[in-house]
Amino acid sequence: MRTLIISLLLAACGGAELTAAPPPLRPEPAPEEAKVETRTDCEPLEEGPSLKAISYDERSIPESQRLGEQARAQLAAADAAEVDRVLREDYITTAVRDLLTALAADPYNVSATYTLAAAYARIQRPQCSMNLLVRLLQMKAHPTKKADVEAQLNKLLGRNGQPLDQSFADMRRDERFRGLIARMCDGTNDPNCVLGAQR
Repeated sequence: MRTLIISLLLAACGGAELTAAPPPLRPEPAPEEAKVETRTDCEPLEEGPSLKAISYDERSIPESQRLGEQARAQLAAADAAEVDRVLREDYITTAVRDLLTALAADPYNVSATYTLAAAYARIQRPQCSMNLLVRLLQMKAHPTKKADVEAQLNKLLGRNGQPLDQSFADMRRDERFRGLIARMCDGTNDPNCVLGAQR
């Protein structure tokens, strides 16, 4: 009986074949939000004897020093107890931007290099920080920069009666950082040189 009804219906439709039912309606997928690419850290710096030299005329030393001082003031303001989290992050972001500009103006600015390494350490970018510390070691080989580099490394390592720089506190457990500190101590007779890595 069922086949009789189906055959009558087919005959009434002119003998056309039945088509499959349409697929069920599904909601349109939500448009994908634009993905913001965030870098979590820098690529390791390929170490070499030094970077390509830049002539004195190509550098803007006064601008670099001014921006470095401005960034240090921003970082000091970020450390104030009455500053809330959002304002602290804004101060640090501005300081990092100023330091990057300072190093673009004068890549040999030892103080700006160290301050940027400390700022990166504070915002959980350890590889970026270590790249800048490697850059400091490269500058140490130059006779005119050696004393400035040593003064900055004394802050990092807590040498010559200076307290350890707390900006690097979280990095001190990182084996890569500890290895870098050991390299900084090569050639010194100070038994406390690696103290910064052991605290």
